[in-house]
Amino acid sequence: MKKILILFLFSVVSLFAFEELTTDNFETKIKNKNAIIDFHAVWCPPCKVLNTKLQEFEIIKPDNVEIFKVNIDEQLALAKKYKITKLPSLVYFKDGKALKTIVGIQSPDELLKSSRKIFDLE
Repeated sequence: MKKILILFLFSVVSLFAFEELTTDNFETKIKNKNAIIDFHAVWCPPCKVLNTKLQEFEIIKPDNVEIFKVNIDEQLALAKKYKITKLPSLVYFKDGKALKTIVGIQSPDELLKSSRKIFDLE
């Protein structure tokens, strides 16, 4: 039974792949939303850890918060625009405006607390 439950959990978590944004669709996708953008790189081990935490957060996050990703190697202009110099970096956007950048790995509970505070959802 444990094996079935574990397989189920892994399959559910894999469904939560986050949409990658580009310079072409960035503004449109975050417009009128509470969005958390994960600026990452495929070669970055801490980014992979944060991705796992974001997948766990996806399950408990407020309904009106969306998560997107930006690969800094492919979207260098976006990384420069939002002054991303360290990875992983999460940038919180409300209605298309950057509110706060948090660098490093956060637990799902920390992500929930910071999203409620930054988006004023308390």
